[in-house]
Amino acid sequence: FEKAFKGNYSIGAFNINNMEIIQEVKYDETMKTTVEPYLKQRCISGYTDSYDAVGKLHVLRYQADMPKGVIVICHGFTESYPKYDELVYYFLQAGYHVWLPEHCGHGWSYRLTKDSSLVHIDTWKRYIRDFLKICQMAKKEYPNLPLNLFAHSMGGAIGAIAVSWKPEWFQHVILNSPMIRPHTANVPWGISASVSTLQCLIGKAEHYVLGQKPYEASETFETSASTSKPRFTRFNERRKATKEMQTCAASYSWLSNAAKMNTYLMRHAWKKYTAPMLIIQAEQDDYVWTSQIQKFADKIKKHGIAECEYLYLSETKHETYSSNDETMDKYINKILAFLQK
Repeated sequence: FEKAFKGNYSIGAFNINNMEIIQEVKYDETMKTTVEPYLKQRCISGYTDSYDAVGKLHVLRYQADMPKGVIVICHGFTESYPKYDELVYYFLQAGYHVWLPEHCGHGWSYRLTKDSSLVHIDTWKRYIRDFLKICQMAKKEYPNLPLNLFAHSMGGAIGAIAVSWKPEWFQHVILNSPMIRPHTANVPWGISASVSTLQCLIGKAEHYVLGQKPYEASETFETSASTSKPRFTRFNERRKATKEMQTCAASYSWLSNAAKMNTYLMRHAWKKYTAPMLIIQAEQDDYVWTSQIQKFADKIKKHGIAECEYLYLSETKHETYSSNDETMDKYINKILAFLQK
Protein backbone atom coordinates (compact mmCIF):
# COMPACT_ATOMS: atom_id res chain seq x y z
CA PHE A 1 0.00 0.00 0.00
CA GLU A 2 1.13 3.51 -0.78
CA LYS A 3 0.82 5.60 2.36
CA ALA A 4 -0.63 9.09 2.28
CA PHE A 5 0.31 11.92 4.64
CA LYS A 6 -1.54 11.68 7.92
CA GLY A 7 -2.49 14.78 9.84
CA ASN A 8 -2.79 15.30 13.57
CA TYR A 9 -6.50 15.77 14.15
CA SER A 10 -8.05 15.10 17.52
CA ILE A 11 -11.71 14.28 17.97
CA GLY A 12 -11.86 13.82 21.73
CA ALA A 13 -14.38 11.60 23.50
CA PHE A 14 -17.30 10.36 21.46
CA ASN A 15 -20.88 10.23 22.67
CA ILE A 16 -23.10 8.11 20.43
CA ASN A 17 -26.08 10.31 21.32
CA ASN A 18 -24.42 13.46 19.99
CA MET A 19 -23.16 12.51 16.53
CA GLU A 20 -23.57 15.60 14.38
CA ILE A 21 -25.09 14.69 11.03
CA ILE A 22 -24.07 16.73 7.99
CA GLN A 23 -27.05 18.87 7.03
CA GLU A 24 -28.45 18.93 3.52
CA VAL A 25 -28.64 22.74 3.40
CA LYS A 26 -24.82 22.97 3.50
CA TYR A 27 -24.01 19.47 2.34
CA ASP A 28 -21.72 20.12 -0.61
CA GLU A 29 -19.83 22.87 1.21
CA THR A 30 -19.32 20.74 4.32
CA MET A 31 -18.16 17.74 2.31
CA LYS A 32 -15.61 19.82 0.40
CA THR A 33 -14.26 21.92 3.26
CA THR A 34 -14.50 19.51 6.20
CA VAL A 35 -15.09 15.87 5.25
CA GLU A 36 -12.82 15.49 2.22
CA PRO A 37 -9.71 17.00 3.93
CA TYR A 38 -10.46 14.93 7.06
CA LEU A 39 -10.62 11.71 5.04
CA LYS A 40 -7.57 12.54 2.93
CA GLN A 41 -5.43 12.99 6.02
CA ARG A 42 -6.41 9.55 7.28
CA CYS A 43 -6.45 7.52 4.07
CA ILE A 44 -4.02 4.87 2.89
CA SER A 45 -4.92 3.90 -0.67
CA GLY A 46 -3.35 0.96 -2.45
CA TYR A 47 -3.67 -2.35 -4.21
CA THR A 48 -3.33 -5.99 -3.29
CA ASP A 49 -3.67 -9.20 -5.32
CA SER A 50 -7.04 -10.84 -5.64
CA TYR A 51 -7.30 -14.16 -3.80
CA ASP A 52 -6.05 -16.01 -6.92
CA ALA A 53 -3.69 -13.26 -8.20
CA VAL A 54 -5.78 -12.78 -11.37
CA GLY A 55 -5.89 -9.02 -10.77
CA LYS A 56 -5.47 -6.22 -8.26
CA LEU A 57 -8.05 -5.17 -5.68
CA HIS A 58 -8.22 -1.48 -4.83
CA VAL A 59 -8.44 -1.02 -1.07
CA LEU A 60 -8.78 2.13 1.02
CA ARG A 61 -7.82 2.06 4.70
CA TYR A 62 -8.86 4.95 6.91
CA GLN A 63 -7.26 5.42 10.33
CA ALA A 64 -9.16 6.64 13.36
CA ASP A 65 -7.40 8.71 16.02
CA MET A 66 -8.51 6.62 18.99
CA PRO A 67 -9.51 3.24 17.57
CA LYS A 68 -11.76 0.86 19.43
CA GLY A 69 -12.52 -1.39 16.48
CA VAL A 70 -12.34 -1.92 12.72
CA ILE A 71 -15.25 -1.71 10.27
CA VAL A 72 -14.94 -3.30 6.84
CA ILE A 73 -17.40 -1.88 4.31
CA CYS A 74 -18.72 -4.26 1.65
CA HIS A 75 -20.20 -2.02 -1.04
CA GLY A 76 -23.06 -2.65 -3.42
CA PHE A 77 -23.65 -3.33 -7.11
CA THR A 78 -22.09 -0.69 -9.45
CA GLU A 79 -20.82 1.33 -6.48
CA SER A 80 -17.34 2.71 -5.82
CA TYR A 81 -15.59 4.05 -2.74
CA PRO A 82 -16.57 7.78 -3.01
CA LYS A 83 -20.18 6.82 -2.32
CA TYR A 84 -19.23 6.03 1.26
CA ASP A 85 -17.31 9.21 2.16
CA GLU A 86 -19.97 10.45 4.56
CA LEU A 87 -20.43 7.09 6.27
CA VAL A 88 -16.66 6.61 6.61
CA TYR A 89 -16.46 10.05 8.20
CA TYR A 90 -18.99 9.09 10.88
CA PHE A 91 -17.27 5.77 11.58
CA LEU A 92 -13.90 7.48 11.99
CA GLN A 93 -15.35 10.04 14.37
CA ALA A 94 -16.87 7.22 16.37
CA GLY A 95 -13.45 5.63 16.79
CA TYR A 96 -13.34 2.90 14.14
CA HIS A 97 -10.66 2.24 11.56
CA VAL A 98 -12.38 1.68 8.21
CA TRP A 99 -11.32 -0.65 5.41
CA LEU A 100 -13.11 -0.28 2.08
CA PRO A 101 -12.18 -2.69 -0.73
CA GLU A 102 -13.73 -2.32 -4.17
CA HIS A 103 -15.06 -5.59 -5.58
CA CYS A 104 -13.95 -7.16 -8.83
CA GLY A 105 -15.56 -5.23 -11.69
CA HIS A 106 -16.03 -2.04 -9.66
CA GLY A 107 -14.21 1.25 -9.24
CA TRP A 108 -10.46 0.96 -9.55
CA SER A 109 -10.28 -2.80 -8.91
CA TYR A 110 -9.55 -5.46 -11.54
CA ARG A 111 -12.18 -6.45 -14.08
CA LEU A 112 -13.01 -9.61 -16.01
CA THR A 113 -14.39 -7.65 -18.99
CA LYS A 114 -13.12 -4.71 -21.03
CA ASP A 115 -16.53 -3.01 -20.97
CA SER A 116 -16.34 -0.34 -18.26
CA SER A 117 -20.15 -0.18 -17.96
CA LEU A 118 -20.61 -3.88 -17.31
CA VAL A 119 -20.47 -5.73 -13.99
CA HIS A 120 -19.31 -9.24 -14.88
CA ILE A 121 -18.20 -12.13 -12.66
CA ASP A 122 -17.23 -15.72 -13.42
CA THR A 123 -18.26 -17.18 -10.06
CA TRP A 124 -19.90 -15.67 -6.97
CA LYS A 125 -17.23 -17.32 -4.84
CA ARG A 126 -14.68 -14.87 -6.29
CA TYR A 127 -16.45 -12.02 -4.47
CA ILE A 128 -16.40 -13.93 -1.18
CA ARG A 129 -12.79 -15.06 -1.39
CA ASP A 130 -11.54 -11.61 -2.38
CA PHE A 131 -13.47 -9.99 0.45
CA LEU A 132 -12.32 -12.49 3.06
CA LYS A 133 -8.72 -11.90 2.01
CA ILE A 134 -9.13 -8.20 2.86
CA CYS A 135 -10.81 -9.04 6.17
CA GLN A 136 -7.92 -11.34 7.02
CA MET A 137 -5.47 -8.53 6.26
CA ALA A 138 -7.40 -6.20 8.59
CA LYS A 139 -7.38 -8.81 11.36
CA LYS A 140 -3.64 -9.33 10.95
CA GLU A 141 -2.92 -5.59 11.09
CA TYR A 142 -5.16 -4.99 14.11
CA PRO A 143 -5.20 -8.32 16.01
CA ASN A 144 -6.40 -6.71 19.24
CA LEU A 145 -9.33 -4.78 17.77
CA PRO A 146 -12.76 -6.31 17.07
CA LEU A 147 -13.69 -6.64 13.39
CA ASN A 148 -17.15 -5.42 12.33
CA LEU A 149 -18.98 -5.54 9.01
CA PHE A 150 -21.16 -2.98 7.24
CA ALA A 151 -22.49 -4.50 4.02
CA HIS A 152 -24.90 -2.92 1.53
CA SER A 153 -27.06 -4.42 -1.24
CA MET A 154 -24.94 -6.80 -3.37
CA GLY A 155 -22.30 -6.32 -0.69
CA GLY A 156 -24.94 -7.51 1.77
CA ALA A 157 -25.07 -10.84 -0.05
CA ILE A 158 -21.28 -11.04 -0.28
CA GLY A 159 -20.81 -10.03 3.34
CA ALA A 160 -23.54 -12.32 4.64
CA ILE A 161 -21.94 -15.32 2.94
CA ALA A 162 -18.44 -14.27 4.02
CA VAL A 163 -19.59 -14.15 7.66
CA SER A 164 -21.14 -17.61 7.31
CA TRP A 165 -17.78 -18.94 6.13
CA LYS A 166 -15.82 -17.25 8.93
CA PRO A 167 -18.31 -16.44 11.72
CA GLU A 168 -15.59 -16.29 14.38
CA TRP A 169 -13.92 -13.33 12.68
CA PHE A 170 -16.75 -10.81 13.20
CA GLN A 171 -17.94 -8.99 16.31
CA HIS A 172 -20.97 -7.20 14.81
CA VAL A 173 -22.66 -7.57 11.42
CA ILE A 174 -24.79 -4.89 9.72
CA LEU A 175 -26.65 -5.85 6.54
CA ASN A 176 -28.06 -2.74 4.87
CA SER A 177 -30.74 -3.34 2.21
CA PRO A 178 -29.04 -6.69 1.59
CA MET A 179 -29.43 -8.34 -1.81
CA ILE A 180 -30.85 -11.62 -0.59
CA ARG A 181 -32.55 -11.61 -3.99
CA PRO A 182 -32.20 -8.86 -6.62
CA HIS A 183 -35.19 -7.28 -8.32
CA THR A 184 -35.47 -8.13 -12.01
CA ALA A 185 -37.87 -5.42 -13.19
CA ASN A 186 -41.11 -6.92 -14.51
CA VAL A 187 -39.69 -10.37 -15.22
CA PRO A 188 -40.54 -13.05 -12.62
CA TRP A 189 -37.52 -14.16 -10.59
CA GLY A 190 -37.67 -17.82 -11.64
CA ILE A 191 -37.66 -16.90 -15.32
CA SER A 192 -34.82 -14.39 -14.90
CA ALA A 193 -32.63 -16.88 -13.04
CA SER A 194 -33.31 -19.66 -15.57
CA VAL A 195 -32.77 -17.46 -18.64
CA SER A 196 -29.50 -16.05 -17.29
CA THR A 197 -28.17 -19.56 -16.67
CA LEU A 198 -29.22 -20.63 -20.18
CA GLN A 199 -27.53 -17.59 -21.73
CA CYS A 200 -24.29 -18.54 -19.96
CA LEU A 201 -24.53 -22.09 -21.30
CA ILE A 202 -24.85 -20.86 -24.91
CA GLY A 203 -21.83 -18.57 -24.66
CA LYS A 204 -23.45 -15.26 -23.75
CA ALA A 205 -22.21 -15.01 -20.16
CA GLU A 206 -20.59 -11.64 -20.82
CA HIS A 207 -23.58 -10.12 -22.64
CA TYR A 208 -25.80 -7.45 -21.10
CA VAL A 209 -28.92 -8.66 -19.35
CA LEU A 210 -31.92 -7.84 -21.55
CA GLY A 211 -33.03 -4.24 -21.02
CA GLN A 212 -29.71 -3.01 -19.62
CA LYS A 213 -27.26 -0.85 -21.53
CA PRO A 214 -23.97 1.07 -21.26
CA TYR A 215 -23.61 4.14 -19.04
CA GLU A 216 -25.34 7.26 -20.41
CA ALA A 217 -25.17 9.68 -17.44
CA SER A 218 -28.96 9.83 -17.54
CA GLU A 219 -29.86 9.03 -13.92
CA THR A 220 -31.94 11.65 -12.13
CA PHE A 221 -32.67 12.18 -8.46
CA GLU A 222 -36.30 11.23 -9.01
CA THR A 223 -35.34 7.82 -10.47
CA SER A 224 -32.47 7.20 -8.05
CA ALA A 225 -32.26 5.07 -4.90
CA SER A 226 -31.69 8.17 -2.74
CA THR A 227 -34.10 10.42 -0.83
CA SER A 228 -31.57 13.23 -0.35
CA LYS A 229 -30.96 15.37 -3.41
CA PRO A 230 -27.68 16.94 -2.16
CA ARG A 231 -26.26 13.49 -1.33
CA PHE A 232 -27.36 12.08 -4.69
CA THR A 233 -26.02 15.04 -6.64
CA ARG A 234 -22.55 14.99 -5.12
CA PHE A 235 -21.87 11.39 -6.13
CA ASN A 236 -23.68 11.60 -9.47
CA GLU A 237 -21.64 14.58 -10.67
CA ARG A 238 -18.38 12.87 -9.81
CA ARG A 239 -19.56 9.70 -11.51
CA LYS A 240 -20.28 11.55 -14.74
CA ALA A 241 -16.66 12.74 -14.86
CA THR A 242 -14.95 9.48 -13.85
CA LYS A 243 -14.92 6.41 -16.09
CA GLU A 244 -14.01 4.02 -13.26
CA MET A 245 -17.27 4.94 -11.50
CA GLN A 246 -19.55 4.36 -14.50
CA THR A 247 -20.38 0.68 -14.09
CA CYS A 248 -24.15 0.44 -14.41
CA ALA A 249 -25.32 -2.88 -15.85
CA ALA A 250 -25.19 -6.62 -15.21
CA SER A 251 -23.99 -9.46 -17.41
CA TYR A 252 -25.94 -12.71 -17.64
CA SER A 253 -23.18 -14.39 -15.65
CA TRP A 254 -23.57 -11.82 -12.87
CA LEU A 255 -27.33 -12.46 -12.68
CA SER A 256 -26.85 -16.22 -12.76
CA ASN A 257 -24.38 -15.95 -9.88
CA ALA A 258 -26.72 -13.64 -7.95
CA ALA A 259 -29.30 -16.46 -8.14
CA LYS A 260 -26.74 -18.90 -6.74
CA MET A 261 -26.00 -16.52 -3.88
CA ASN A 262 -29.72 -16.28 -3.15
CA THR A 263 -29.93 -20.07 -2.89
CA TYR A 264 -26.88 -20.30 -0.66
CA LEU A 265 -28.09 -17.55 1.66
CA MET A 266 -31.56 -18.97 2.15
CA ARG A 267 -30.50 -22.60 2.51
CA HIS A 268 -27.17 -22.51 4.28
CA ALA A 269 -25.67 -19.17 5.37
CA TRP A 270 -28.24 -18.14 7.99
CA LYS A 271 -27.48 -21.24 10.10
CA LYS A 272 -23.85 -20.27 10.67
CA TYR A 273 -24.05 -16.82 12.27
CA THR A 274 -22.90 -16.23 15.83
CA ALA A 275 -22.25 -12.45 16.00
CA PRO A 276 -25.10 -9.99 16.72
CA MET A 277 -26.73 -8.82 13.48
CA LEU A 278 -28.59 -5.68 12.46
CA ILE A 279 -30.60 -5.99 9.26
CA ILE A 280 -31.91 -2.74 7.77
CA GLN A 281 -34.76 -2.49 5.28
CA ALA A 282 -35.87 0.56 3.31
CA GLU A 283 -39.59 1.20 2.89
CA GLN A 284 -39.42 1.56 -0.89
CA ASP A 285 -36.82 -0.65 -2.54
CA ASP A 286 -36.75 -1.19 -6.31
CA TYR A 287 -33.42 -3.05 -6.29
CA VAL A 288 -33.88 -5.97 -3.88
CA TRP A 289 -36.85 -8.02 -2.68
CA THR A 290 -37.81 -6.78 0.78
CA SER A 291 -39.89 -9.92 1.34
CA GLN A 292 -36.73 -11.98 0.96
CA ILE A 293 -34.89 -9.79 3.48
CA GLN A 294 -37.74 -10.36 5.95
CA LYS A 295 -37.72 -14.13 5.38
CA PHE A 296 -33.96 -14.24 5.81
CA ALA A 297 -34.16 -12.31 9.09
CA ASP A 298 -37.01 -14.53 10.30
CA LYS A 299 -34.91 -17.64 9.73
CA ILE A 300 -32.12 -16.19 11.88
CA LYS A 301 -34.50 -15.01 14.60
CA LYS A 302 -36.52 -18.22 14.86
CA HIS A 303 -34.01 -20.94 14.12
CA GLY A 304 -30.54 -19.41 14.12
CA ILE A 305 -27.93 -18.90 16.82
CA ALA A 306 -27.17 -15.19 16.44
CA GLU A 307 -29.13 -12.29 17.92
CA CYS A 308 -30.83 -10.44 15.08
CA GLU A 309 -32.35 -6.95 15.14
CA TYR A 310 -34.50 -5.66 12.29
CA LEU A 311 -34.71 -1.95 11.48
CA TYR A 312 -37.43 -0.76 9.10
CA LEU A 313 -36.84 2.79 7.86
CA SER A 314 -39.98 4.55 6.67
CA GLU A 315 -39.86 7.05 3.81
CA THR A 316 -36.55 5.70 2.53
CA LYS A 317 -35.29 4.08 -0.66
CA HIS A 318 -32.62 1.43 -1.26
CA GLU A 319 -29.67 3.69 -0.38
CA THR A 320 -30.64 4.35 3.21
CA TYR A 321 -27.28 6.05 3.83
CA SER A 322 -28.41 8.73 1.34
CA SER A 323 -31.56 9.88 3.14
CA ASN A 324 -32.85 13.19 4.49
CA ASP A 325 -31.38 14.73 7.65
CA GLU A 326 -34.02 13.43 10.06
CA THR A 327 -33.66 9.85 8.82
CA MET A 328 -29.85 10.07 8.73
CA ASP A 329 -29.80 11.15 12.37
CA LYS A 330 -31.88 8.13 13.41
CA TYR A 331 -30.05 5.77 11.06
CA ILE A 332 -26.46 6.66 11.96
CA ASN A 333 -27.05 6.74 15.69
CA LYS A 334 -28.86 3.39 15.58
CA ILE A 335 -25.88 1.83 13.79
CA LEU A 336 -23.38 3.33 16.24
CA ALA A 337 -25.44 2.22 19.23
CA PHE A 338 -25.59 -1.32 17.79
CA LEU A 339 -21.80 -1.38 17.42
CA GLN A 340 -21.46 -0.48 21.10
CA LYS A 341 -23.16 -3.69 22.22
